[in-house]
Amino acid sequence: MKTTKLSRREMYYAEPIYRPPSEAYSLLIQATVGCSSAAAGRCYFCTSYIFDRKVPDKKFRIRPTEEIIEDIEIARETHGSRVDKIFLLDSNAMIIKTGELLKILKKCYETFPGLKQVSCYACCGDILRKSDQELRELRQAGLKLVFVGLESGDQKVLDLMNKGATIQDQIDSVVKANKASIQTSVTVILGLGGRKLWKEHATRTGMAATQMNPTFFSALTLMVVPNSPLDAMVKKGEFELVTDPVEILKELHLMIRNIDAPGPVVFRTNHASNYLPLRGTLPRDKESLLRTIQAALDNTDLLRPESMRGL
Repeated sequence: MKTTKLSRREMYYAEPIYRPPSEAYSLLIQATVGCSSAAAGRCYFCTSYIFDRKVPDKKFRIRPTEEIIEDIEIARETHGSRVDKIFLLDSNAMIIKTGELLKILKKCYETFPGLKQVSCYACCGDILRKSDQELRELRQAGLKLVFVGLESGDQKVLDLMNKGATIQDQIDSVVKANKASIQTSVTVILGLGGRKLWKEHATRTGMAATQMNPTFFSALTLMVVPNSPLDAMVKKGEFELVTDPVEILKELHLMIRNIDAPGPVVFRTNHASNYLPLRGTLPRDKESLLRTIQAALDNTDLLRPESMRGL
């Protein structure tokens, strides 16, 4: 097992590392390790569930602030001062106490004068536990974007996957972050309702997105993680996967039809798990997106081959 103590001038990372596609060129700082939801046994579909149980160095923990600050200093030595964006690893750095998170943000912007954005993942409970004033202070200190996993707008689906959150809490957390002028990027998972709940999943996810009105909204497509609780459910016949790309596209079409957010909401399906990469701004591009999906339904040659999909 790796030690978190930095006895050498080298940044610490608890591998494997995971971050949003949009943070591909960001400086990654390991603020927390693993995921508190995974540690609590939630989210049966998620890779983090396996990491927490199978990879000793991915057990959930919050790193000491002084170690995080030292990593930021090492990053300056390694990369110089020209850093535009920083992403705080791992799955919910927002869980860090506000006072400590403010120290980390201050160090980031002091160390990199050209820094434009710090972002992180956040569970809905992490946001709701912070007061409006705390969120405003974090935004003023430079936390400009949080990534929130809605997964589904249907409570039955969330309960089936042991998400450990209500739809209303999910909505309220994003609205609360928006109110503090923190940009929000919400992700959902196509296919998470299986064949039984696909219509409810698609319809209510669109409705939840409408109430959230996030800055960014993106969809992934379910890929079963080997040895996860969801994998066991599939093998026992307790969950029937949506395996036909056409059915996934129908689900996507229905979801977008049910999004009536005032916007602007940047919508995208650029994750490697998806069959059809899309990008547009809602509500402006809603009809265009629906037409593109319909064109792919009419001509499946436009879809990404199964062999090119990935987690």
